[in-house]
Amino acid sequence: MLSFERLSPDILLPLLQSRAEELLRAIEITKKSLTRAPRGRLKLARRGRDFYACHVLDDKSEYIPKSNLALMSKLAQKYYDEKVLGVLECKLNLVDAFIEKYKTIDVLDVYENLIEVRKSLVEPIQLSDEEYARRWLAVSYKGKGFDAEIPDLRTAKGERVRSKSEVIIADALERSGIPYKYECPLKLEDGGKTVYPDFTCLNLRTRKEVLWEHLGMMDNPEYASLAVKKLSSYLQSGYVLGKNLVISMESSENPLNQKDVKKIVKEIFWH
Repeated sequence: MLSFERLSPDILLPLLQSRAEELLRAIEITKKSLTRAPRGRLKLARRGRDFYACHVLDDKSEYIPKSNLALMSKLAQKYYDEKVLGVLECKLNLVDAFIEKYKTIDVLDVYENLIEVRKSLVEPIQLSDEEYARRWLAVSYKGKGFDAEIPDLRTAKGERVRSKSEVIIADALERSGIPYKYECPLKLEDGGKTVYPDFTCLNLRTRKEVLWEHLGMMDNPEYASLAVKKLSSYLQSGYVLGKNLVISMESSENPLNQKDVKKIVKEIFWH
C-alpha cells in the first residue's frame, strides 16, 4: 500500500494538455508553411549514380534543372510538411481523445463514493488535496512557546504568533488555502540542530513541504549575521531558496507589506 506522504497529486493531465497545445502550435506552423508552398509535387528518379527531378503538376511532368535548386527545395519541403502534418494531427487526436476519456474517470471518486463506515476501513491509494492536508495538519508537534513579555498577537483564525509581519504571512497563507504549521520543530542535517522555522507550509501542487522564514530585523548587524548562518545551515540540509525555502525580510525603514507577501505566495505555491 502506498503511503499518503509519498503520493504526489495527479500531474498527468496538465502535462497532456501542455503537449496538446504544443502539437496545435506545430500544426498551425506547418499549415502556414504549406500555404506558401508551390503547386504540384516533386518527383525524383535515379539516372545511374545521379538523380534527376521533375515538377509534377496537373498530371504533367516537367524536368527541373539542378540550377533551380530553390524549386526542388520548396517542393521537397512541401512533401515533408504534408507527412509531418498527418503525424501531428494523428498525435493531437490521440491526446485529445485520451484527455476527454481521462477526465471522465478519477480514482479519487472511488474513495469519495464509499459510505463513511467503509472509508474508515480502507487506506486509499490516492488522497484528495483536502484529505491530504487534513492528515498533514493532524500530525501533532510542540512549538517553542511564548515568554510572558512577548505581545499577544493573533492571526485571523486566532493563532498566536510573534510579530505583526507573521500575522500578515499567516493570514495570506490562510486566504490562499495553503496549509501551514507555525514554528514546527525541524532537525537539520547540518550538525543535527533542531530549529523552528516560522512557517512550515504544504505545497498541495507538489505535496512537498516548503519552509518560510521571516527575517524581521535586518538593520540589526548581529541579527543579520545570525540570519546568514541560519540560511547556510538550511542550505547544507537541502533547503534551497526559491525551491523549498522562502525568505522574506524587512528593516525598520522597509517593513513587510501585504503586496509582497501575496506575490511570494503566488509565485511559490501556484506556479
